[in-house]
Amino acid sequence: MNIFRRLIAGLIIASAATAAMAESPEASDSLNIVRQIEAPGSITVILPDGLLKRLESHQAVAAPSESEEAEKSAPAQTRNTSRVGYRVQVFDDNNVRTAKHEAQNRKRQVESRFPEFRAYMQFNSPYWRVKVGDFRTRSEADAALAAIRAAFPSIGNQMRVVRDHINANH
Repeated sequence: MNIFRRLIAGLIIASAATAAMAESPEASDSLNIVRQIEAPGSITVILPDGLLKRLESHQAVAAPSESEEAEKSAPAQTRNTSRVGYRVQVFDDNNVRTAKHEAQNRKRQVESRFPEFRAYMQFNSPYWRVKVGDFRTRSEADAALAAIRAAFPSIGNQMRVVRDHINANH
């Protein structure tokens, strides 16, 4: 709704400026625009149908859906909540040609060897990363890092513990 109000205010100012400029040559002065807006009468803003539809769809997206409302009222055990914690980063690369494929392979390798840890593949331009686990404490993440390094010694020097948003339910 806030964006809609700003857009309307901008359109009102723009239309008033256009009207003022058409009426008098001295209308380029910013005070004349203010006087035109404050003058008695009304200002009509004409929006193209496409713009109006976009504004309406933006408002619909901003309003919470029924499923979101149901999730908020669900018991804490069933909601997927996020909190700050730790993960073990096992892959990090920005090679345009190979990074995505290598990240998928690394994720599969770690998941097959450590099914108790959930693995996450993320793309944050230009880097592909694979992070493992949802650890609440640094010591839990360090223990997992040691176990993963022992299982994959050839890539152990690439691994590290990182602070991240974790899924608190896992």
